[in-house]
Amino acid sequence: MFEIMEPSYQDAKDLQPVIQRWRRELHQIPEIGLKLPKTEAYVKEKLCKMGLTYREFPTHSGLVVDIGRPGQLTVAVRADMDALPIQEETGLDFASTNENMHACGHDAHTAMLLGLAQVLKKRESTLPGMVRLLFQPGEEFPGGAEPMVRDGAMDGVDYILALHVSDKGPFDCGDVAVNYRHCSAADDQLYLTIRGRGGHGAAPQKCVDPVTIAALVVNNLQYIISREMDPFQPSVLTIATLRAGKGATNIIPDSAEVIGTIRNVDMESRNYVLRRIREIVDHTVAMMRGEYDLEFRDPYPPVINDPKVVQHFLNAADRVMGPGHSHILERPEMGGEDAAFFFQKAPGCYFYLQCPAPCPCDGKIYPAHNAKFCIDDSKLYLGSALFLETALEILTQER
Repeated sequence: MFEIMEPSYQDAKDLQPVIQRWRRELHQIPEIGLKLPKTEAYVKEKLCKMGLTYREFPTHSGLVVDIGRPGQLTVAVRADMDALPIQEETGLDFASTNENMHACGHDAHTAMLLGLAQVLKKRESTLPGMVRLLFQPGEEFPGGAEPMVRDGAMDGVDYILALHVSDKGPFDCGDVAVNYRHCSAADDQLYLTIRGRGGHGAAPQKCVDPVTIAALVVNNLQYIISREMDPFQPSVLTIATLRAGKGATNIIPDSAEVIGTIRNVDMESRNYVLRRIREIVDHTVAMMRGEYDLEFRDPYPPVINDPKVVQHFLNAADRVMGPGHSHILERPEMGGEDAAFFFQKAPGCYFYLQCPAPCPCDGKIYPAHNAKFCIDDSKLYLGSALFLETALEILTQER
């Protein structure tokens, strides 16, 4: 296993026990949504002990911290803080104390950003510019990056960095992976209500059956991906929920619900798919004499990395970890990530830190969003070190 190679990274490595403790304390108090009172209070307390001031907001738990010298370039570094409504089943001695769980590693992201804060505070007088820390709520839902952008969190920012703990690929624990361009997909949620005319199942001729209309709609929508999209341009359309009726065998209901998600790696593909969904729903439902309401909700744009900033990150990773521990991903992640709203405002690099760990309950490795998801938090100092070195390279090379 590699070591941090130069004294400039030693500060982050020396903090590893502290970063690990922060992560485990945060792991016990997971909160969901835009308001994270316990998590926000925890982060504020640590920042105050470091002698750092922060900017807070009345409508959400986001925090903004500036460290360094104004008037130069500003590099923002983002960490999401929220959890998921999952009952934890890891058996860890620092497991969640409530009905939520940090099943996506955002406790680790927050701890790494606190680690960066402490290292930066120590170097504040010598920084060649400004580093802005973005502690963000609501990434899982309903989306905290966009309101932070509206509140000015990205004003004056020249570059943006972000990461996610990961178990991507056949990489060693502690390695990093990054895409040069497409990183995560545009993410839209589809909500369709089809209205017909209910009645007796033995007399369908007197009804307008929303169940059969829904079946036709679901089938027809699949042709958008399989017959209209370039197979080398990834797109996903998943219908995840169909609801109709009360379970009776002989009652045709008045309505049916169709709920799903749409993922595209660029906005041109996204706009085309959404337009075709509307057209197909409109014509299919009309053909079958029904009516409908269609909504696309909670849209996240895609995260698009800037190749120049990615190269700065790769240069920094080689210095921090030595060659051979950073990997280029050829395919985008089809998951949604609302850091995209930050990346729309400044060029940036979003990368992945490989740190899966087996669950102590059965020795197996589980993916994110699973009740048995675990990470190796002994590697978290690397996130702080990589953020530090990449920010320093950008501030030095780009001014």
